[in-house]
Amino acid sequence: MQSTMPSIGNSSVMAIVTYLDKSGISIDQISRHSGIELRSLESEDARLALKDYVALWHSAIELSKNPALGLEIGKWFDASKVGLVGQVLFHSKTLEDGIKEYVRLYCLVNDAITLTYYIEGSNAVLRFNYINPDYYCIPDIERTLVLSLFRSRYVTEKPIRWSAVRFQHAPPAYSAQYRSTFNCPVYFNEPHCEIVFDREYLNLNSRVRNPYIGSAALRYANDLLKKIFRRSIVDKVNSLIHENIGTGEIDSDFIAARLNMSRQTLYRKLKNEGVSFQQLLEEARYSQARILLSESDTSLTEIALALGFSDVSAFSRAFKRWSGVSPKNFRNHSEELTRIQHSM
Repeated sequence: MQSTMPSIGNSSVMAIVTYLDKSGISIDQISRHSGIELRSLESEDARLALKDYVALWHSAIELSKNPALGLEIGKWFDASKVGLVGQVLFHSKTLEDGIKEYVRLYCLVNDAITLTYYIEGSNAVLRFNYINPDYYCIPDIERTLVLSLFRSRYVTEKPIRWSAVRFQHAPPAYSAQYRSTFNCPVYFNEPHCEIVFDREYLNLNSRVRNPYIGSAALRYANDLLKKIFRRSIVDKVNSLIHENIGTGEIDSDFIAARLNMSRQTLYRKLKNEGVSFQQLLEEARYSQARILLSESDTSLTEIALALGFSDVSAFSRAFKRWSGVSPKNFRNHSEELTRIQHSM
């Protein structure tokens, strides 16, 4: 049994539509090209299935003839069109208060992603974790990270400069635009998408804060969270597996402890949703293996150990069982496809 397809909040969808409309591409043109009835999403609480959201991005890029559209829409920041979660962030007392609420409420924006916020030495790190690597959408994560930068600069008392930005995907042909946009080191082919910045920024106050608006927005966000979004146990387990894959800690005891339940309770809840822990673990390993084999030159031994296998032979047997081909043949085929695409 597959878990419910993630969905995207209305504000992200309408950001694409509004930007294209200002560029001379109407909502009806976008609807016809994408096959999505966008006028049905005008309600503030409306949501769009992730697969349709990805299709919308593809249509937007084709219609605009701009492969860097995600970066461009991220830079196009209009404070008057900020969504509900953005309002909570804007009207929090400090940047740290806003980030904590942003992490907690991000599922209202995009429930294919969970956020992790932590301190690492003199830096603060905001990490974007995909609950399934197959949900990764390059233009969306481009827009998200650029928008985060421009919003933080708008909210705080002084301009914020990030220390580093990390993306999971390979550098695109327009990667120079990343560096000019973020004005900091940008890294590709990373394990996670992350924003890294000086932790001293966390104490900055919001210059636009209105505590009454903030309180009202937070109440509405909490009510909406209870009303429309209850993540299944499958989604929660998937998220934890993908966050911790490669750490050597992914077993049922570890996941059960993170969810504050016994291993037996975890097994029972998963069984009630028609899936087993081992099935979810293997799906995650297979997804991550495909990425590492096709998008990196990591050795088979390193991949095997990163995914929790005892040796490369065990990994090779499992991969052939999943895909019907050996890891080596899969990598060779991926490299051949890449060469063909680059020669076109």
